[in-house]
Amino acid sequence: MLIPQPNEQVIKDSWKRCQDLGLNPYSPAKKQIITSGHLKELKLENEKLISYADQVFDKIHHFINNSYHRFDLLDKHARLIYSIGTYRETFPANPGISHMGICWDEKLRGTNAVSLSLLMKAPVSLNGKNHYLEENRSLLCVAYPILGLNGEIVAVINLSSETKDFNHSFLPLLPMTAKSLEDKILLDEEKKTKTLILRDLHNITNFLSKPIITVNSENEIIHANHIAQQVLGSDCIGTEFIPKRNLSIEIISDSTNKFWKIAAIQRPSKGKTDAIQNFTFKDIKGYCPKLEHAVNLAKKVAVTDFSVLIHGESGTGKELFAQSIHSHSPRVSKPFIAVNCSAIPDSLIESELFGYEPGSFTGANPKGSMGKFEAANGGTIFLDEIGDMSLRAQSSLLRVLQEKVVTRVGGTEKRPVDVRVIAATHRNFQEEINSGRFRADLFYRLKGIQINLPPLRERNDIILLAEYLLDEISRGTKTLSDEAKELIKNYHWPGNIRELKSCLIQASFLAERDIIQYSDLQLEAENELIISSTLKDTENILIKKTLEECNWNIKKTAEKLNIGRNTLYRKMKQYNISKNATVT
Repeated sequence: MLIPQPNEQVIKDSWKRCQDLGLNPYSPAKKQIITSGHLKELKLENEKLISYADQVFDKIHHFINNSYHRFDLLDKHARLIYSIGTYRETFPANPGISHMGICWDEKLRGTNAVSLSLLMKAPVSLNGKNHYLEENRSLLCVAYPILGLNGEIVAVINLSSETKDFNHSFLPLLPMTAKSLEDKILLDEEKKTKTLILRDLHNITNFLSKPIITVNSENEIIHANHIAQQVLGSDCIGTEFIPKRNLSIEIISDSTNKFWKIAAIQRPSKGKTDAIQNFTFKDIKGYCPKLEHAVNLAKKVAVTDFSVLIHGESGTGKELFAQSIHSHSPRVSKPFIAVNCSAIPDSLIESELFGYEPGSFTGANPKGSMGKFEAANGGTIFLDEIGDMSLRAQSSLLRVLQEKVVTRVGGTEKRPVDVRVIAATHRNFQEEINSGRFRADLFYRLKGIQINLPPLRERNDIILLAEYLLDEISRGTKTLSDEAKELIKNYHWPGNIRELKSCLIQASFLAERDIIQYSDLQLEAENELIISSTLKDTENILIKKTLEECNWNIKKTAEKLNIGRNTLYRKMKQYNISKNATVT
């Protein structure tokens, strides 16, 4: 797991601010006096956060203890409020940095990981030389923000040790600890807010003559007015609302979409069929920051009616996201229609999308047919692999999006359609536009909001995901050996999650015992980083692979490997790595 270091400009800007404040990098940090009264106020102000840390940090204490690492919790003002572990006794810096209440604000302690994490609202890794104060330059620090209900930073956790002692295997503890703390904080904040909102809902909706319910993100009924309870039963609260042939819900307000949606129960018009249950956001598994960012963005755009463009490699879950957006939107009770544009011959794409009149072409249905846009009317259409669509079909699609009407092939009647469009592609649109293969005006029409899905090789939660999938596939009967986990972590995964799931299905079948070995995974070794016989072999291959991925840029490679440039040069010399070398 790699935590990115800030780019050079961020470091330079921070150093400049320190210089402007008159901080001397070669002098000890200004001594901070923490009185007992001040400490008491600090603990009272962060009482809940400290109590949560007590529960969460207790579970990781045995990892940190006697490891010469510190695992600190600091509040949103960069003040130390909880800590476990300790550095070596020989650590030369001011011992006062471990005192409760000490503030790691940039103005007091110069450039450091905690202050940059709070500033950037992102995880930050800072090696020794980038610390402004010389007394901190023997440290390697990794800070990880903790977010509250509205996405604001409420605290930050910091893992640190002297660079020579730093153990990178501790890094996964950061996102896991942050997630545990965030869950406890969010639960507490939600309880307070929900209590107030539910009281208002009860006062308002009980005066309405319509059956009104409030459902959460899992479609559970958390409030129902007295008319709704007459329709659904007085025990409906706490149960899942499942749309049926004679009942559905219409979203009438998304003003409380942080927690739930208010909806009116209605009877569909004659001829409506049962609603299809699509994937929801709870089906998206993982703790990778890039994935979480994509999920949060998707949740925000879901309650709007903007068009969405999902970009990601094959197998990263583009349709899963599209269905989740639809399931989280006001159009949830309407159709979700998916179209794979790359699977339809160019000659048929327009008739498939917009329908056709009787006798339009040889082999057509003699009664004619409605197209996918008409079928999706009122709901969502998902245009997968939109980048494979021909220029002619692109022109027709652009016209439909602009005019919001379709004309069937072979006909003249214009039929109004109200459709939310979600498109997806694995292609680089800028390259497609520059080469003339894709219309720029259509791209900007589709790209209301763009969501980028990370490939599996860039995710730091791949083992957690693999264990979840394997548990689902084997119904809890299989586990992964350490060697199998290493192979999964280091494999390139060109087919992403789809390939991982397929691989685990096969491995679960092949494994003769309950523990899956790396040989059971049956992964192709060509051009991939796989388990090597020795640690040195693995290090050699990893450095070569990373150099190639970074186009032999030493600075970028060192940053990606989280090592210094001098260390990289030394390793390259040790393993006789040159630009002409190939990854074996």
